Amino acid sequence: RGYWGNKIGAPHTVPCKVTGNCGSVSVRLVPAPKGTGVVASPVPKKLMQFAGVEDVYTQSDGKTRTMGNFIKATFDSLQKTYAFLTPDLWAPTHFAKDPCQEHTDFLATNK
Repeated sequence: RGYWGNKIGAPHTVPCKVTGNCGSVSVRLVPAPKGTGVVASPVPKKLMQFAGVEDVYTQSDGKTRTMGNFIKATFDSLQKTYAFLTPDLWAPTHFAKDPCQEHTDFLATNK
């Protein structure tokens, strides 16, 4: 299982700690070690299983009895995870030479 920052295998479904808010409810998602599963109350657990989240700890605050706000806060925190790009998902960068390096032969000739 191991440390959540481990690079072995597929990347974690929750890349970092994120918080979503709606009304007085705030839901915080924390990455968990692989194999932990979804540690949440039944409503956010079902929403995260639909989203494909495999390993996560959750923390909620506020009036979670208002189910609509609780679901929207969970959805908001899930939306923030999709906006975060880990270095594994960055597009490859092709570096070009500096103009001085590229034209150094031309600049070296004194004509």
